[in-house]
Amino acid sequence: MVAASSSVSGAPSPVVQEAPRWCARLGFSRDLWTGRARVVCDPEVEASLRDTRRLSGAAAGLLAELLPERASTVWLLAQRPDELAGPRRRGVHSLEEFDGLLTQAPWEVAIVELGQFLVDTANLSRFAARARGRLENRLDTRAFRLLSAAAEGAYAGRTVIVSVPAQSRGGLSLSDFQDLLEQHFARARVYALAPVAVAVVVDCGEVVREDEDEGDAGEDDDDSAPPLGFDNRLGEDLGYDTYLALVNAPAEPEGVTLVELPAAALGATRSAEVSRPHAAARPQEARRSERSEAELENLKIQLGQARRQVELAAIARQSLVEQLDAAQARVDNLEDQVAEQQRRQSASEVSDRRAAALAAAPLGEQVHAEPPTDLRPDATQATLLALRWELEQTREELRKALGRPVDALERELAELRARLGVPTPAD
Repeated sequence: MVAASSSVSGAPSPVVQEAPRWCARLGFSRDLWTGRARVVCDPEVEASLRDTRRLSGAAAGLLAELLPERASTVWLLAQRPDELAGPRRRGVHSLEEFDGLLTQAPWEVAIVELGQFLVDTANLSRFAARARGRLENRLDTRAFRLLSAAAEGAYAGRTVIVSVPAQSRGGLSLSDFQDLLEQHFARARVYALAPVAVAVVVDCGEVVREDEDEGDAGEDDDDSAPPLGFDNRLGEDLGYDTYLALVNAPAEPEGVTLVELPAAALGATRSAEVSRPHAAARPQEARRSERSEAELENLKIQLGQARRQVELAAIARQSLVEQLDAAQARVDNLEDQVAEQQRRQSASEVSDRRAAALAAAPLGEQVHAEPPTDLRPDATQATLLALRWELEQTREELRKALGRPVDALERELAELRARLGVPTPAD
């Protein structure tokens, strides 16, 4: 880009503001969201919305078209909604409200930038560092919840535009981004954006002398778009800056697409309106302000990383609790099966013993004592034999008692009474 020079003597060098990164991806997808109800979740767009004075005319126009101030069918999910012009701008919601907004709002297009959910893998906890290559540890859990909510709308035919910084900017690799899309969407077309320096060569027509002009009737002036040629023989290998995915897009671009970005915007210089002491004091205030903003951003990054570590620890704990619950359920199930089997086998053994006792005993005779049951067949046989032997002994004693004469019984009874000192009852 070329920066214009200032003609005011003693004026500071103008600050060149390049086109924001969002201009490329939102300019590329402009035909998909123009004129349609949309939800925008993009921190870069939010940052530009706070200070529109630093944008060029084309970028400011694109931002105004994307987020009109008084539109009733445009919603913005902002990280810091309180810092935006609330009374003049409608449809601004906190980022934490995306569940309800995507469920209730009648949106047709959702624009989601995942750069705000990236996690610095260098600061992961020791537990998460073991699985550093996993996609779940590269993005905040809110990213997966946000994509799941957007996927519900995609299943209903709505359009979803998802973008993420490429690996060259500390983002995701192409394979990780594709895996992320496969987890949430049935079909998506992926594009890679690579900002390169391009010289635009425009065909301005042919110059012919009047005496040589024979009035070729085949040349007609028309307003059709000129043909586009792309010569990249002088360029180097493309370094992808951003990955972008289109879900349910009515018309998906194919091949290579060139998006012309707005030129650099010069910062307004007012050195002629201020004195030199004020001009010297202004850079110091700007430096202090920049340091404060840098410290604030650093603290916010540290807070986000701490929250991420807490979330990862909670996820790990929940996984362990679920595994423990599953193991306990299996143990309970096995114990129930063992108890049921024991009950059935015990009932079967008791039934067999009763049937054997009834078959061997005379009518009216009962077996009073039952030994403890055992699950082993040899123990069951031994118990059955012991019961039979005890039954035979009881029967033998009963036969002996019944076979003794009456006088012998009376004599034995008298001896017992005399031994015990019990008087003999009168007849």
